[in-house]
Amino acid sequence: MNSSPRESLLRDRLEELYRTYGPETTSSDPIVFLSRYESDEDREVVGWIASAFAYGRVETIQDSVGRILEPLGSHPARALDRIGDFREFARESLSGFRHRFHGAQDAALLLFVIARARSKAGSVRRFFEEAFRPEERDIGGLLSRVVAQITAFDFRPILCRRRISSGSPAHFFFPDPARGSACKRWNLYLRWMVRRDRLDYGLWPGIPTDRLVMPTDTHIHLVSRRLGLTRRKSADWKTAREITDRLARFDPTDPVRFDYALCRIGIFGVCRTDLQRSRCGECLALQACPAGRRRIDSLNHLFIDRLPVAATSRRNQTMIQ
Repeated sequence: MNSSPRESLLRDRLEELYRTYGPETTSSDPIVFLSRYESDEDREVVGWIASAFAYGRVETIQDSVGRILEPLGSHPARALDRIGDFREFARESLSGFRHRFHGAQDAALLLFVIARARSKAGSVRRFFEEAFRPEERDIGGLLSRVVAQITAFDFRPILCRRRISSGSPAHFFFPDPARGSACKRWNLYLRWMVRRDRLDYGLWPGIPTDRLVMPTDTHIHLVSRRLGLTRRKSADWKTAREITDRLARFDPTDPVRFDYALCRIGIFGVCRTDLQRSRCGECLALQACPAGRRRIDSLNHLFIDRLPVAATSRRNQTMIQ
């Protein structure tokens, strides 16, 4: 299929972004925690924890994830297996923990779920891969089945009840795409585990990269709208799916590989909700961004209009020559 000039330009800009933002910039991303561990099982556990708390300010995320990992030591997977009392772990090892609306018990509940998944399936990888169905279009069904398994766990070892109460903030850790959630943090975790390049780890080969869905947060949603990857106004599952489909035109086997680079534009404050505060001149995607190009053109015209008449005349003469 032949590409339009607009499509070709966007493809070129995406490829340049992908080449530019690599491991040297991971201090701005929770994936940085995975590089501190050598074994696959530890990276699976750490990745689940880091992605679950990947909401809010970067500095807060880093502090919170580090606070949870500290008492788990150098081998978090084995440490989880040895926790005999998760309530006590919350009281003592996570005392005073707070990440926005999540407290120590919520963090301990997440650790309990990871430990239970390891015990049930033998590994975190198997827990997820067993929920995959090759005939399905994407990992939406996998996530719904994983969430169903998790919510069916017996939570009495960490709570005073068998099930998580309906109003508990712990439900935030386990969003279900069937309910419309964009599942940004699930999709981020799966990207880390399934893809393999200089950034992602590729620990779960049982799930194909072409079934992944774009981790869509406010940054990705904003940049994607500016680049014409979606027109949808809400960052839900349909929007994440639409962005993924659009990116699949440029890489049908691995559409979410552009996620990290596109997100950097927002994380680093290059592309902002207020276009007038965006640093469009620094953006590698500028030539493929209609909004950014209009802004730069208007700034250039404003500059020309403010030049003295003589200077403007000389500039025009130079342009004619």
